[in-house]
Amino acid sequence: MSHRLILAGAAIAAAGACFSAAGATAEFVVMGANSSHGTMRAMLCTQEERFPNGCKLALAVPARVEGTSLVFDNLAPGRYALSVIHDEDDTRSLGVSRLTGKPKGIGFSNNVTGPGGVPTFGLAAVDVNSAGFRQTVKLHAFAFGR
Repeated sequence: MSHRLILAGAAIAAAGACFSAAGATAEFVVMGANSSHGTMRAMLCTQEERFPNGCKLALAVPARVEGTSLVFDNLAPGRYALSVIHDEDDTRSLGVSRLTGKPKGIGFSNNVTGPGGVPTFGLAAVDVNSAGFRQTVKLHAFAFGR
């Protein structure tokens, strides 16, 4: 009986692995950081969510001045929009970095901006399909919170 349970467990695990491998992947390579200090904080929204900062999907990875890779795995194919901030001083806020005295860099998928710097979901939306998606995002300095 335990042998059957082990085989059933292995079959379920294999099915789960196949399911997760079937999800789409979106990779955004963030360029233009002032330094390798701090964290790249990113959010990936669906159209139903409150873009740019009311997204369920979020990543925080160490910043790299030569380019920071943000990878969202196991996504359902569809339209998504990315927002990212280079939080150099790890204060979890926009504004001027306490480390460099420069405005923190922010960026959006499609490298778009809108009035006041923030684009609409429609401008920033990208199509992620089962084949995956890759885009380079350039950070821009906006002096929010000054």
